[in-house]
Order: sequence, then C-alpha cells, then structure tokens
Amino acid sequence: MTANARKLFPLKMRGCAAALLLIVIFKSGDANTFQGSNSAQSSEPEIRAALCDLEKHDYVDALKKTEAILKTEPGNMYARKVWLGILTRQIRPGDRSIESLALIKKTIDAYSQARRDLRFNVEDTQQIDRKIIFLYSQLGEEELDQELQRRASDTNRSAKDRAEVYAVLASKSWDCAYTLTSKGRSLDKSEIETGKACVAKGLDYANRAITLDSQNESAWSYKASLFREASTLAGLEGNQTENVSYKRDSDAAIKRTTELADARREAEEKEWAKQEGERKNESFTAIDVIKAAQDLTDYKKQNSLDEAVRMIFMSVDMELTTLIAPVPVPQGDRTKTESTAPPGVQKDCFGEVKGAEKLKEKRAWKNFTATDGEIMVDLPDNVCSRGGGYVAASEGVMYSIDPIPRPMVSTEPMVVNAVLNTMARTFVGFRAGTWVSDGPTNTFEIKLLRNEDANGQHRKTYSYTLSSCLKRKEGVLIVHAGKTHYYNVDISGAAESDPRVQKFLNSLMFK
Repeated sequence: MTANARKLFPLKMRGCAAALLLIVIFKSGDANTFQGSNSAQSSEPEIRAALCDLEKHDYVDALKKTEAILKTEPGNMYARKVWLGILTRQIRPGDRSIESLALIKKTIDAYSQARRDLRFNVEDTQQIDRKIIFLYSQLGEEELDQELQRRASDTNRSAKDRAEVYAVLASKSWDCAYTLTSKGRSLDKSEIETGKACVAKGLDYANRAITLDSQNESAWSYKASLFREASTLAGLEGNQTENVSYKRDSDAAIKRTTELADARREAEEKEWAKQEGERKNESFTAIDVIKAAQDLTDYKKQNSLDEAVRMIFMSVDMELTTLIAPVPVPQGDRTKTESTAPPGVQKDCFGEVKGAEKLKEKRAWKNFTATDGEIMVDLPDNVCSRGGGYVAASEGVMYSIDPIPRPMVSTEPMVVNAVLNTMARTFVGFRAGTWVSDGPTNTFEIKLLRNEDANGQHRKTYSYTLSSCLKRKEGVLIVHAGKTHYYNVDISGAAESDPRVQKFLNSLMFK
C-alpha cells in the first residue's frame, strides 16, 4: 500500500457517519463479491510463474517461460506482453556498457515490431510509443532527439500526436535556455547566443505544435516560457525594447494557456458533476440491507491474469517520463489542518520519508487513553495523532485506531451488526484494492476469527494477509461498536498469536 493510500484510509473511515457507510460500501461493491475476470488461457499457470520470476528479478527463467509459451502459441498476447516487459525491466538507466546498449537496441526492435502488430489495441500502441521513447532516451540525447524529430514529421501519425511531440521538443529547448538563465550570474556573449538559439528553436517547435493542434495547452505554456527566456536574455544584453516586447508576447501566450486550462477544468467539472449525479440517482435497495446483514466470513482477492499482465506491460520499475521539462511554479502558502491530540501525543510523526524506518524501531510501551476517554490500551510510546485517530509502531508492527462518531440511530443488534459488517467490507475493499493494485502477484486474504460481545458491546475480529511472490505480511482487524463511536482497529505486521499483538489486545479496553 502506498503512503498516500495509508493516509487516505482512516480519513475515509472517519469522514462517513455509520448510517451512510451502508450506502457507500454497497454502491462501491460488496467485498464478498469482488472478483477479477478469470482467463481461460491454458498457459495461465506458466505466465503467472513468469510473473513471479520477474518479481524476483530472475529474468533468465522469466524469459525461458514466456519464450516457451510463444514457441507453441505465437499468438498468445499475454505471453508477448510479459516478454516485452521482461526485456524492459532488465535495462539499467545510465548503463552505457556494450551489453546494455545492445539490450536497449534489441528491446527497441521488439517494441517497434509489436507496434506494427494490429492485434495490439490503441492503448497498447500508445504505451509502446512511450516505451520506445524511454528506450531512446537511454541510448543518449542525440538518438532521442532524432527519434522525436522522426515522429514529429511522420505524416502517418495524427496531427494531435505530432503536436504533442513538438511540445516535448519545445520543452527541451526551453530547458536548454533556462539552464543558462537560471545560473544566477551574468552570462558571457557565447552563452547568451546559445540561449537565444535554444529559444528560437523552441518557439519554432511550439508554433508547429499549435499549428497542428491549436488547443495544445502544453505548447502554449512552453511558448509563454520561451518568450520569458527571450525577455531575460534581451535584458542581459541591455536591449530593453526587446525585453519589453518579449514580455508582452509571453503575457499573451500565458493568457491563451489560462483560457485553455480553464476550459479543460470546466469540462472536467461538468463530467464529474454528471457522474456524481448518476451516483446520487442510484437507489439504496432492500437487497443492500440484506447484504449488510450478512457477515463477511472470508474473502480473497488477486489480480486477474489480464490485470496482472497489464501491470507489467503498462509500467516498469524505472520511471517512464513524458520527457517534458517541468516549468518551475512558485510555491504558494500551504496551510495545514491541525488536529487535536491528547497531551504527549505527537502529530504526523510517521511521515512518508522516515516513516518506514520508524516502524522498525523498538519502542517502550505506555498506557494510552483517547481524548474522549472511551478507549484505553497499551501502545508504543511514539503514538501519534492522525486526523481523529491514532497510530503507533514498534518492531515492524503498526497499531492504528480510527473512531467514527456513532449516529443516534437504532441500537438494535441487527443494525449494529450491519454497521460493523459494512465497516469490515469498507476496510477490505480499500486495503485489498490498494495492495493488489501495487503488484501483479499481490494477493489479499481475510478471515473472520470471532464474532462476539465484549461487555455488552459487539465486536468482530479478523485475521488478514498481504502476500506476493516476494513477501507475506499478516495483520489483525477489529471492528467494534462503542457507546459513542464505532472503532476500526488495524494491527498491521503480525498475526494475532504474536506476543506483540497479544500485549496490545490484552490491554485493550472500551468503556
């Protein structure tokens, strides 16, 4: 699970009243019915085995398996996509050895051949184009520039596609000029001439892009940036007339960029509003209530073969950039939402950068009482506030407590049970979805351990596992109905029988 996903889950849980959870979860899917499409390919076991080899960086065996499939089934597109992905994953960015360059060229030839295969759909072809661009970037700037120039002038490509390539070329020229003007010192004559040449070339590319696609927002943006560089260079030469003129041209291009950006956002907002309206029009039926009454007893989620292969084909370990140089954007004021926390509780101490290391530290334990006093438990002494909940960690195990205000609705056991079932399914839907989407061989499983009453309060305890070909991580989920809150308690990193988990569970008390 990504860092952003981990942060999002408790916020989602706390943001919904328990009564609304019933509607939200069943409109997004019941955890017992989440199923990936199953492939009827007879070669599925061999392809999944190759995916495991690939995850372990055993490229030799992965290639052997996919090539064996392609030998007997030349038209097996799953095997072919995985084979292409294996070739790409072997490439080490920046490696200029003879062997590496030979592999890059071999991979370019393989992708170029695949691009001519009509069995690949439009999305696949676009991905192949991006991979080829990345591969050329590994050969060197000269080879990359030649490939971009070839694509830009290729009349067999659509005007929109060619415009995008010209925008990339414009961005590279802008970067050439900005590298000089951002040095923070005066430039000598030769540097100024180099910068002016970069600007002239970049403006030519930007104008070509706009001629092909007048709505290309990126091209207009770089046209504005290039004029700004031209203005800076004119100022360094002491030519105030050109300095002012280029600033005026930049402002005009910025205005057009803003108009296009506003139009794009307006279209996106209309589409979002349309989809939101469709969601609101969906009814909450009696069938949904029946589903909520059904206990989540066990569930397993993994990628279908189609989804797993797509992950390998659509991405690689290394970053596939669009090659557009980023324009510096002034940093505005950033306001942080402050959360209240009990005395001695830190805020956001498990950041994205150092959070993983802090998980591994062995910490002393202390008694912890939530702000409302409804929950008491022993936790590692690095307990932190996270929104309206709390998180602590020690020796690789993270303990998360997320309360949801309990609405003043019926306290009938059937209603409470339905809410807890919904909370469990919400957790499963989010945790399973984020974990499985992180890797082609990732699998999520959960099982109900106990459905019990604790001092007159209903509680469900689950065990779950996050596994792949490389690792296995266990966890415990507790959904509990307190007097004023429902609680989602997630213990991630160890099974219930682990002494660390037992220490937590034995101390856990609700008023």
